[in-house]
Amino acid sequence: MTIKKYRYGAYDRAKTFQEGELSAENEREAYIILQNQGLIAVDLKESKTRISDKFAEYLEKFSVGEKWIHLFFRQLATTLDVMNLKDALNLFLLSTKDKAQKGIIQSMLEDIELGKSLAEAMEKHKSIFSYNIIQMMLIAQRSGRMQEISDKLAERLEKNYKARKKLQSALYYPLFVLVVAIISMTIIINVVLPTFAGFFESQGTSLPLLTQIFMSTAVFISENIFIIITLLLVVIVGCMWIYKTSATVRLSVDKFILKMPFIGRLISQREWMNAFGSLSFLIESGVQIDEAIDMAARSTSNQYIRAIWLEVKQEVEHGGQIHSEIFPPEYQGLITTGEASGTLPDMLRRCEKMSEFEVEELSSQIPVKAEIFGTLFVGIIVALIVFSVILPVLSINV
Repeated sequence: MTIKKYRYGAYDRAKTFQEGELSAENEREAYIILQNQGLIAVDLKESKTRISDKFAEYLEKFSVGEKWIHLFFRQLATTLDVMNLKDALNLFLLSTKDKAQKGIIQSMLEDIELGKSLAEAMEKHKSIFSYNIIQMMLIAQRSGRMQEISDKLAERLEKNYKARKKLQSALYYPLFVLVVAIISMTIIINVVLPTFAGFFESQGTSLPLLTQIFMSTAVFISENIFIIITLLLVVIVGCMWIYKTSATVRLSVDKFILKMPFIGRLISQREWMNAFGSLSFLIESGVQIDEAIDMAARSTSNQYIRAIWLEVKQEVEHGGQIHSEIFPPEYQGLITTGEASGTLPDMLRRCEKMSEFEVEELSSQIPVKAEIFGTLFVGIIVALIVFSVILPVLSINV
């Protein structure tokens, strides 16, 4: 067995956050090691020493496309109703034209022919198949419910995909407004203002302070454009690298994001929606409650919300209940009712629908808010530039 190294961020029994590194055969064993040490892992990632490894993972994920994964499980659920797993994969291999997708299917098929399970075959492609998906396939094969769980998993992945696309679509307009504003400012400062400045200087008129500021800015940007772009790229890449590699920084940033007005509410509701949906799906699929909570925690990308779920898991392992004051108030009553009446999966789905409605409501407000603030932003910039042109004109008339 190959021993791998994993970096982790975890809470100890005193709720002190720790970071470190450990060696294990796989991710599951790494979690068990941390649990035996009394640590609740919030962030756990394999240490990639080579940049080429990370690049290969990103390239594989980009080449396959995020839409393919739920289509794969939808097809798998359909074909397993009439044929075995190996025949189903062979059928996918013949019908798939995309080279990246064909390569993944071929790899999994070869591993299965060597006697490995589908879950083991998927572990080679962790950039495509998440930890939760691999664990669900492991549970499906052990329980003999591959077709049923594949169908539920396809539905869950498709729902997440549609929600993510809706949010991305809502963000296109504000991004467009920002780009147009930047382009307009650049053209006016670097093309329009220099023309006026040349005219006023020929008239022997000194430029007002506001005009001089804009002119100096234009000259500075034009003379140092490549340095500015390079510095911006270095800062952005550096911040992303620190965020990715430091569990402490990531936890702090994720917590801060959730407290931001509007955006924080939108992100938190989306994360709760995914977590509630995953937990209801896992419990219905026959996963033990503590393991289901652990897997639901890993389905969220926000480390702060993941820490909340792991705290709930710890309470459950000590004989406690899922309902907790650390959940948003609007969900506490439903979760409590679900535990008391034995209808927890149903109540969790209701929580999911509540948060889904909130996400759609907030997403629909993004274009409106972007139009208001975008118009205000562009208006202020244009007003400043107009004044910088008008002031010299007025000084000439005087």
